[in-house]
Amino acid sequence: MSVSVQEAAERLELNPGRVRRLVSQGLLKGRKVGGRWLLDEYAISERLDAIARAGRPLSPRSAWGLLWAADGRPMPWLAPRERSRARQRARSWPLDEWPWASRHRAVVYKLRSHPSMLQPLLHDPRVVCSGASVRQLAVDLIAVGDAQLYVREAEAPNLINEYSLIPSQQPNVVLRVPPADLWLFDNREAPWPVVVVDLLDARDDRSVRAANDLARRMRAR
Repeated sequence: MSVSVQEAAERLELNPGRVRRLVSQGLLKGRKVGGRWLLDEYAISERLDAIARAGRPLSPRSAWGLLWAADGRPMPWLAPRERSRARQRARSWPLDEWPWASRHRAVVYKLRSHPSMLQPLLHDPRVVCSGASVRQLAVDLIAVGDAQLYVREAEAPNLINEYSLIPSQQPNVVLRVPPADLWLFDNREAPWPVVVVDLLDARDDRSVRAANDLARRMRAR
């Protein structure tokens, strides 16, 4: 599929003159038809991915697209072209790039709870468990005394107040709050790609090993 210079410029956030120069320099694949440049759709997607992987994280919409695509889930909040790119990313991007690429998926609160409140918090129907807090996926990591959770934006202040959670440099609760329009969970536990990036975000060796083991098992299904 081919697109016009104007459409390519809008998607790449460049002016049309810059796009034409990139084509003439061989940095974007294109061809002239009837005096007009047409650019290869796949080349544009590749350049956008290269920009993202070079240091610009994905938008929240695209970040959740990557994670949902990895699990083969529907992505109704994305346009068809965006869904295709999300699937391509999920297939081709190395696992260790996922945390950076999806870092805007949620606001992160690192908090401390009294140990007696952890189990009630983990079983609170308003939260979705992730990382080492999941049980259904048999993650090879037991986080005794920790909770990794997602909560709706509207519920986060109530939850923090009710469980007397306080900011801490030594947290035992990591609370992630996605944008209000991107609350996508339909279960009390997060899908495996979300669990993987949350484990990788922890950065300790045991969590990274558990993340890679989980990803291998789920991809082999």
